Amino acid sequence: MTGSRVRAAKGQGGLLREQLLDIADRLLEDGGTDALTIRAVATSAGVTPPAVYLHFASKRDLVHATCLRVWSSLFTEMEAVSGGIADPVTALYEICAAYIAFGLRHPAQYRLVMDGEATEASRRNEDACFRYFRDKVAACAAAGVTVDSTTETARLLCSGVHGAVCLLIHQEPDAWPADTAGYVRRAASSAVHGALLTASRASRPSMSTLGRRN
Repeated sequence: MTGSRVRAAKGQGGLLREQLLDIADRLLEDGGTDALTIRAVATSAGVTPPAVYLHFASKRDLVHATCLRVWSSLFTEMEAVSGGIADPVTALYEICAAYIAFGLRHPAQYRLVMDGEATEASRRNEDACFRYFRDKVAACAAAGVTVDSTTETARLLCSGVHGAVCLLIHQEPDAWPADTAGYVRRAASSAVHGALLTASRASRPSMSTLGRRN
């Protein structure tokens, strides 16, 4: 799609940068990294490639910026769903559900950050996510949940929510469960229960520990 040439007024270079990122985000969602090129972004914006290079030195820089902008919204979403909840365990569940739902809404960006070429975005986001979850586990411990190691418990929690996202985004959408919202809730519940129930000791699961129905 080409339109009228987008020109940033003096002092509005940041506005053009955001427009370029909007376009890059759409290209990435629709066609993956192959579709996201400097030339494609320039064509869609109605500018020349050098105008894009003024803001992004390379395709990789453009990919990083696109992924980081999307991922920055994740923390806003997680805070929004948990901010008013007094029970830290319930808040942690809502955070996990928001994380999984985010990954399923943004599969291209999620794959790039966690598995692909967005290496700087990966380092920044993986570290930020881990510290965020560790802080929330620490809040559970402060409220009375027995946790031997907040770091180890956060690591298990992250593996649970990350696995829940990856299980689906590496498949075709028609293979996803029909009730995706239900999947998100159950996966979040499983991650929280699994991590916190083993936070003080790792026990070998058995029928006796699960409790059979009579």
